[in-house]
Amino acid sequence: MKVDFFIVGAPKAGTTSLYHYLSEHPETDMSILKEPNYFSEKSIKDNYLYYKSYPIKKLSRYHSLFKNNNLIKGEASVSYLYYKDVAKSIKAYNSSARIIIMLRDPIERAFSHYLMDFRLGLINDTFENIIFQKSNLSNSKTYFQQYVKLGEYTNQIKRYFNEFPSEQILVVDYDDFKNKTSDVVKKVYKFLNIDINFSPELNNKHNARFIVNNRLLKFLFSKIIIRKVMNLIFPKFIKSFIKNQFFNNKPPILLPSARLYLRQYFKKDIENLSNFLQKDYSKWIK
Repeated sequence: MKVDFFIVGAPKAGTTSLYHYLSEHPETDMSILKEPNYFSEKSIKDNYLYYKSYPIKKLSRYHSLFKNNNLIKGEASVSYLYYKDVAKSIKAYNSSARIIIMLRDPIERAFSHYLMDFRLGLINDTFENIIFQKSNLSNSKTYFQQYVKLGEYTNQIKRYFNEFPSEQILVVDYDDFKNKTSDVVKKVYKFLNIDINFSPELNNKHNARFIVNNRLLKFLFSKIIIRKVMNLIFPKFIKSFIKNQFFNNKPPILLPSARLYLRQYFKKDIENLSNFLQKDYSKWIK
């Protein structure tokens, strides 16, 4: 067996929703684990990421994530777009594979990635300190990579066009996906040669932010003795997660100074991307 198509990224660009819309289609068999990271396993290991990731290492285990040999198979490991050797590895595995690349305004994508980490308690610094590279965190360069470098799309995309013919690659604009979801999903179905008349449940929100208002938990946290016990038994990231999920009613906002800096930072890459794909992405820096 071979996996037939890959949603390779970018992170925070609608890949989870598309994965679920494809999972509903009767002609597809999506991996039971959304992001196996099989082809990026070594890169993830070498980069010492700040979040826990457990990539699939063995091909037999990877193939076991797919359950129906009669359907076309796909997965959605968003690490595949950024890491340099993945495109070559996928081609070596299946030169007929179809590649779906989802792109989002890199400024909005960066801040969305930061907000996700903030709510999960994975970062204890401001977005501005990270992007201005003023953070005192020991792994601040990794955060900068995840928030900023992942948004430098041009060279990442070129690696796939260097390995696969253009007819095997579909680039999806996040704004189109968000505003014209049904049309874009049908376009993806057509690209994969599956029934475009099938309608997935588009009203379900995938990966949506949630705010929990738990009075009992807030009451418990108001007790000093309970907080002291938690400080002793819970790791720092667990405490940060609870704080950010249950008690932080005002999440961070993207400051104008950060947006202005990132506009300048991404300007040249966005121009290169527009030229390469023959599509105007200047809306991202206006």
